[in-house]
Amino acid sequence: MKILDRYLVREMAGPFVFGVLAFVLLFVSANVLLELMELVTQLGLSLWSAGVLFVLRLPGFLVYTFPLATLVAILVAFGRLSGDSELVAMHAGGVSFRRLAAPLLIVGLAISVVTAALSEAVAPAANRRAEAIVREAAEQAGRVQERDVLLKDMAAGELARVIYAERLDVATGEMVRPTITWYREGRPTLVTVAERALWEGNDWKLIRGENYLLSLERPASQSFETSVMRFPTSPQQISQRARRPEEMTYWELREYIRYALEQQRETVKLEITLHQRFSIPFACFVFALIAPPLGMRSHRGSSAIGMGVAIMIGFGYYVLWHYLAAVAQRGYVSPFWAAWLPNVVGAAVGVALILRVRR
Repeated sequence: MKILDRYLVREMAGPFVFGVLAFVLLFVSANVLLELMELVTQLGLSLWSAGVLFVLRLPGFLVYTFPLATLVAILVAFGRLSGDSELVAMHAGGVSFRRLAAPLLIVGLAISVVTAALSEAVAPAANRRAEAIVREAAEQAGRVQERDVLLKDMAAGELARVIYAERLDVATGEMVRPTITWYREGRPTLVTVAERALWEGNDWKLIRGENYLLSLERPASQSFETSVMRFPTSPQQISQRARRPEEMTYWELREYIRYALEQQRETVKLEITLHQRFSIPFACFVFALIAPPLGMRSHRGSSAIGMGVAIMIGFGYYVLWHYLAAVAQRGYVSPFWAAWLPNVVGAAVGVALILRVRR
């Protein structure tokens, strides 16, 4: 890396760290801190557990703050260079704007890669652990009254069964106190309750339970010691489908969407979330395209101006994302374009601004 490249990257590094801290504080104060206060007061969560939960929530917010921090960093860096006439001196020395922007674009691309890795490898695992801490605190406080809905199974577009259980142990393949409600033509016809269910490779074996036949004419029940439930869904698959989208990796979410489509469920929101796993990190590179020409000002710049411009651009960007998501749910645009169109528009604007500066 040449001296000029190192100089530009150093100019960008400080504002980038500042931007990350500022936007994390903004997001955290509006979301995580309120949640932590409620958990401490209502569930008696310890301060140590609250601190761990705070750290676990951070990766999910960093994914959204890195694009904005990239925008702030380049705007402030170029604004200072422009305001102190350093850009004029560089141009006088034969350094073109394209040459100045190149290392920042590379840095923006590198930040996109890091953000994508954070979104895929770190955030889902951290969110799963955070949810586990919340569930443990709720159980200790005796606040868990309803059992988890583990799965709704569809057949030919209609609800076939709903499975409840107090607990699912993925490691041992055991469900504790499962309740299965069977449906026919949209109406419940049978309820099966058992002490536990064991996964036997292809089916679930119910142990010590009872079948309740739901009939208006002749309700009946039948006890059983063991019974086989023809339901070839493994504990790992059930556990995965019980997670929220933010707790899944890209490939887990993709598999979940495939299953939901087989069950003829609505998947638009899930598909938008899937595509945003990489469209949001790629916004770092898009902002790296937009920021250099906007940062070149003839007057003396300041961090406040750069932060203000970044907030306006970032706000407009995320508003466009949410608007397109709403439009996609109405079927006017595909989930892919709902997630990627802001990047396409932003990249086009960035290239146009760069070409204008070059002229």
